[in-house]
Order: sequence, then C-alpha cells, then structure tokens
Amino acid sequence: TQETYKLPHRLIEKKRRDRINECIAQLKDLLPEHLKLTTLGHLEKAVVLELTLKHLKALTALTEQQHQKIIALQSGERSMKSPVQADLDAFHSGFQTCAKEVLQYLSRFESWTPREQRCAQLVGHLHAVSSQFLPG
Repeated sequence: TQETYKLPHRLIEKKRRDRINECIAQLKDLLPEHLKLTTLGHLEKAVVLELTLKHLKALTALTEQQHQKIIALQSGERSMKSPVQADLDAFHSGFQTCAKEVLQYLSRFESWTPREQRCAQLVGHLHAVSSQFLPG
C-alpha cells in the first residue's frame, strides 16, 4: 500500500512543480527589461518573484498617483503638490524612462548582457543618480 501511494503522489507533485515553474517563467517574461538587467546572470525563482513583487508595487503606486491626480482634477484643484514637487516627479519619471531605454538599447543593439560588469556598473550608477532625485 505504501508503494501504490507513492506513484500517484509523485505524479501529483511533479505536475504541481511543473505548474509553479510555468507560472514563474510567465512572470519572468512579463517583467520589464530594465528589471531583468538589474541582476547578474540567471534569474532564480525567488528573484523572479521578488522582482515581480517590486514591479507590482511600483505599478500600484503609479496607479494610485494617477487616481489621486484624477480626483484632484475632478474636484477643481490644479495640483495636490507644489510646482517644485510636480517638476521633481516629472523629472524622476523621465529619468527612469530614459534609463530603461538606454539599458534596452545596449542589450538589443550593443549586445550587452546582464552578466557583464560594465552593465552592472551602469545599472548601479543610474540607480544611484536616480535616487538623488526621488520624489518626496
């Protein structure tokens, strides 16, 4: 009876692991390139999950920001932030978009890979510069 239990249990476990691996592979495919480039080499399952969570939090925050702006516009307010803060937010957003495009260009057309030290150094530099201008 022990052996007859083991075989179906192994098959069930294999199917479960296969489903988990497939979901993680799909999450990895959905991640923006600039997040994939922040790691060196192969993305482990835990890293894929961490990056996905980071990306979802960023998207959620962005969605909330947009929602607050819509509410402010609907209620007649010009802006909930000072003009200086609004400018800083716009600058930071533009910088992030530009950094993402640079990394995608280097990856696509200059054959830079995340494993290369120069790629990791550039990502680190862009992150450091970007953090100097974080809103708030």
